[in-house]
Amino acid sequence: MADLGVTIAGVRFKNPIVLGSATPTMNWQCLKKGIAGGAGAGILKSLFGDSGKAGRRYPRPRFKLYDYKNYPGYPRKLPRSFTLHSLEDCSGYGYEAYMEDVNRAKEAVQDNGVVMASLSGATLEEWETMCSMVNETGADWVELNLSCPYAADMGIKMGAGAVDLAPAVTAACARILKKPFSVKISPQAGDPIAIAKKVESAGAHAINLAARLSGIMIDIDTARPVGWGSLGGYGGPYLLGYGLKWVSQAARVLSIPIIAGLGVWEWQDIIRYTMVGAHLVQSATAIMLQGYSVSSKWAEQINTWLDQKGYSSISEIRGIALEHIKTTAEVERCPEGVFARVNEQLCDRCGVCVRSCFYDAIKLTKGGAVVNRDKCDGCGLCAEVCPTGAAVLNG
Repeated sequence: MADLGVTIAGVRFKNPIVLGSATPTMNWQCLKKGIAGGAGAGILKSLFGDSGKAGRRYPRPRFKLYDYKNYPGYPRKLPRSFTLHSLEDCSGYGYEAYMEDVNRAKEAVQDNGVVMASLSGATLEEWETMCSMVNETGADWVELNLSCPYAADMGIKMGAGAVDLAPAVTAACARILKKPFSVKISPQAGDPIAIAKKVESAGAHAINLAARLSGIMIDIDTARPVGWGSLGGYGGPYLLGYGLKWVSQAARVLSIPIIAGLGVWEWQDIIRYTMVGAHLVQSATAIMLQGYSVSSKWAEQINTWLDQKGYSSISEIRGIALEHIKTTAEVERCPEGVFARVNEQLCDRCGVCVRSCFYDAIKLTKGGAVVNRDKCDGCGLCAEVCPTGAAVLNG
């Protein structure tokens, strides 16, 4: 059986699966369930400094799902593409209660998992206070949250609205923290990689990339925002490619480990993130909608896949996809011999390919769709939209 263990800054994780900081880790009882469900670690919901204490009280309701329940076969089958919109804010605890919860989490988990505290301040004084307090807890790790997608909308400079302060915050916390720590950077920053490099230089032991975006939805019948009426976290599995981009770019320039986390929905996503350089991979949305036990299922599936591929450990696949990722300038242009063709046995003459062919290369006949190779550009769109798999690319 392959070794799924990962060690970062002297901390051993039994596997790379991390419970993301959200409702599933809102207290020690939840984190205990998550570790029992198979995760290697859990990041407790973030403690906001007193400047952001309004976030400790939650709106009701605070979750909306778009394009989820209308998926064919739901709930037996779950969609791969949907949006989770939420306004979770931070932990409901103040400073003292949060530190007590951290201790209870570690007492409950013991050596079965890594307990990670998460902090987010609006001033250096708040950061310093929280870091000094968390030093005295049983936390194995500390996350500095400079990524909350809507904290800035609260009218204070924190989270995604304070990424320009990330190097200064990192340096200040590095002087105080006695525990390994990572810095969570928002993908909404102008250049997350540049910030990550500065954070690395300031003393971070790892980088978290990344969190959901912020967004809003409008009900056209009422001309009002859906739900609570403001911005909220906006994301889902469809953002996986966006997260892979940032991790793959960061892995090329950073010397410290990367904790990935955007769009994770199935075990293959953990493999994908590892292949572009991630050491750990966190998920909140999948845990919320598939349950804590999905972590153990993922671990088993990853192990089976690694064994089948002949790998003895997950570390062997870390970063192996990087050398194959091209820049757009390196992409081969106009290769010869690439064109579409249609298998008449599979074609049901639905005409979907025709409406999506902008080169007028496809015509419907009694026998099915026919491709004019002289007109075909080889763009591949017909193959992507064909519902029966009749249209394919040659070459």
